[in-house]
Amino acid sequence: MDPVTFALGAQAIGGAASAFSVLGEAKAEKQNAEINAYIGRTRAMQTDTTSRQNLGAELGSIRAALGSNGEVPGVGSFEVMQELRETRNRERRIEFGNEMQSVYDYRRKGANAMKLGRLGFVTQMAKGAPSMFGLYDYNFGG
Repeated sequence: MDPVTFALGAQAIGGAASAFSVLGEAKAEKQNAEINAYIGRTRAMQTDTTSRQNLGAELGSIRAALGSNGEVPGVGSFEVMQELRETRNRERRIEFGNEMQSVYDYRRKGANAMKLGRLGFVTQMAKGAPSMFGLYDYNFGG
């Protein structure tokens, strides 16, 4: 094997190795983003559940306080409890939405990593190919 053919082959192998390395890094980054998205979704569900439990506990405390004082829940106390329920539900939805936004961000980050990885793969493969001028000089002794 002549030295020029060996050099061209080594260049191609180096470009392919570099291309697969870029693609592997992108896949790893996507996998980490998917793990973080899964954790974020779990956190969002836990936040939602905890908020619902806390609302139930707050309303239960109000009912218990009314009952221990011998008061019958009336229009005023129902209004306060309804206002509390609406406020806590709005807060819960906002917290859940914020958590889910981070989930979306992680998923988008993973998808973008794969797009860049594929582009990097093609770019590195192209860099591993010999130039047209080099091939012409090699074949026709330019």
